Amino acid sequence: MRMNFELFKLKAQSAKDSSMRSILLLFLASFLLFSACDSEADKKEATQFFLRGNQKVKEKEQYEAIKWYNEAILKQPEFSDAYYNRGLVYLSLEKNEEAMADFVKAFELDPKFSSALFKQVELLQNEQKYPEAAAQAKKLVTSFPDSSAFWSLQGDILLQQSEFNQALSSYDRALFLNPKAVETLINKGVVYQELNQIDLAEAAFQKALASGKYQDLIYNNLGYLEIQRQQWARAEAWVKKALAIDPKNPLYLKNMEKIAKKSSLK
Repeated sequence: MRMNFELFKLKAQSAKDSSMRSILLLFLASFLLFSACDSEADKKEATQFFLRGNQKVKEKEQYEAIKWYNEAILKQPEFSDAYYNRGLVYLSLEKNEEAMADFVKAFELDPKFSSALFKQVELLQNEQKYPEAAAQAKKLVTSFPDSSAFWSLQGDILLQQSEFNQALSSYDRALFLNPKAVETLINKGVVYQELNQIDLAEAAFQKALASGKYQDLIYNNLGYLEIQRQQWARAEAWVKKALAIDPKNPLYLKNMEKIAKKSSLK
C-alpha cells in the first residue's frame, strides 16, 4: 500500500511497547468470578502469587513474573487475570504463541474481559494475519460496541486490507464515540488520501492539526497531498515544517527529495 512508503499512518501501539504498561494497571478485575467451591485459602494464596508476579514485572524480572503467575494459575485454574498478565509478559518476550494462548484462555474464562480479546486482535494484526485479525476485530466491536479504541483498531485492520469504505465506517464510529481521537482522525485522512479524495483528506488532517498533537506527522501528510496535487511550493513548505521538528525522519526526507526532483524539472 502506498501509505507505507510516502504517507504516515498511525498504527495501533505495538503489543511489545504497550504490554508492560498495561500489566501494571490490571489487578483483580475478574478474580470474583471464581466458583463458590474454591477454598478461601486457595483464593488468598493465588492472589498473593498474582501480586508477586505483578511486582516482578515492575522490577523487570519477566521470567520470575511468569513463575508466580504459573503458581497463581495452579492454585486457581480459572484466574483469568493471571492468564492475561502472563500473556502480556510473554508478549514482551516476543513469545507470541504463548501470549496468544493466554489471551484466548483469559477471554474464554471471562467473556466480558474485553482487553483479552483486544490483545488477540492486536497480536494478529502485528503478525500481519489480517483476515484472522479482521474476524476477531468484528467480534470485538460486536461484543463491546461502546469503545472508540476497538472501532479504531478495526478500522486500522480494514485499511491494511485496502477495505477503504469499511475502514471509513469504523473510523466514523470511533470518532462518534470519541471526537478527540486524533490518531483515528489522521488515519481517516489516510483513507481519503488512498481513495484520492484529497480535499476530504486535507480537512481531516487540518482538523487533527488543531489538536496540537503529532504536528510533524500531519505536516508531512499535508505536504504529500500537495505532491499529489503537483503543487510543489506548497508541498515543500509543509514538509519543511515536518523536518524542522524531526530533521532525520526518512519519510520526510524522501518526500523532500521527491519535491526537489520535480521542482527541478519545471
